[in-house]
Amino acid sequence: MDSETTYSLVRTWFGTGGLILMVVLFAVVLAYALWPSNKKKFDRMAKLPLEDKEPGDSGKKDTETGE
Repeated sequence: MDSETTYSLVRTWFGTGGLILMVVLFAVVLAYALWPSNKKKFDRMAKLPLEDKEPGDSGKKDTETGE
């Protein structure tokens, strides 16, 4: 085999393997996102940007600013 044929063969196999890997990875992520037991967690995270307090805020006033 010359180097051009070897390169073409390796490129084809890695291209196909990469495509298969990405399709499987996409299916796993999609299944995780749509799994029924994760609905409660994702609903809670979807509402986080709408809350007034910061995620790490314990509700105490800041001593420096008095807020």
